[in-house]
Amino acid sequence: MNRVLIGLNVFLVLAVAFLFYKVHSGGNNSSSDEKKEIASKSRDSITPTKPTVNVATPPTGKIAFINIDVINEESIEVGDLVTEAKRSRANIEASVQHLSMEYQKKMEEYQTSAKAGIAPASEMQAKEKEIMAIENEAKNKQLQMDNLSMSLNEKNAAFQQGLKAFLVKWNEGKYDYILTYSEAVPNMLLGNASLDITKEVIEKVNAEYKLKKEPSKIKK
Repeated sequence: MNRVLIGLNVFLVLAVAFLFYKVHSGGNNSSSDEKKEIASKSRDSITPTKPTVNVATPPTGKIAFINIDVINEESIEVGDLVTEAKRSRANIEASVQHLSMEYQKKMEEYQTSAKAGIAPASEMQAKEKEIMAIENEAKNKQLQMDNLSMSLNEKNAAFQQGLKAFLVKWNEGKYDYILTYSEAVPNMLLGNASLDITKEVIEKVNAEYKLKKEPSKIKK
């Protein structure tokens, strides 16, 4: 059981690092880094989603770009994902801490009774069952962390797919290409600031998310 709990604590540390691993590292603001990670995590374990179809339109010769760093930092949806992930992680960590303390207490009681040699067999068996129950619960917490990571991956994929779907609908043939830019992964080294549509896009993306999140306030 010691190995189970220690292993689970190590797993939690690694899972936390995985959840907030800085794929787009390079910023010093921890809150911004967390938001960047939520929106740009690895897609390796994500179930493939239906691709967004971009309808062919007459070429316009226009190009625009979006700063992904800004999208990640200012997206309300990404912020909600960060908050949800941190809250779920904190709950699991608190449970693991409680289990660790409870396990230590039960083991000490069991060892004391075993050394004394005066406790009836039924009492010793009951103590063993209590210890086994804690071990099983510790394993359940590890499964919960696995599920948390999987759920987060799926929500990340949904956010990215939703962003692309929004751009397809919003673009309506205005631009032939909409590129992405990031300080951490500068695939585009230089862009004319007049082609930066990030502010316009994030405002509309956040507005749509607010309507979905609070449908009762649509008319406000």
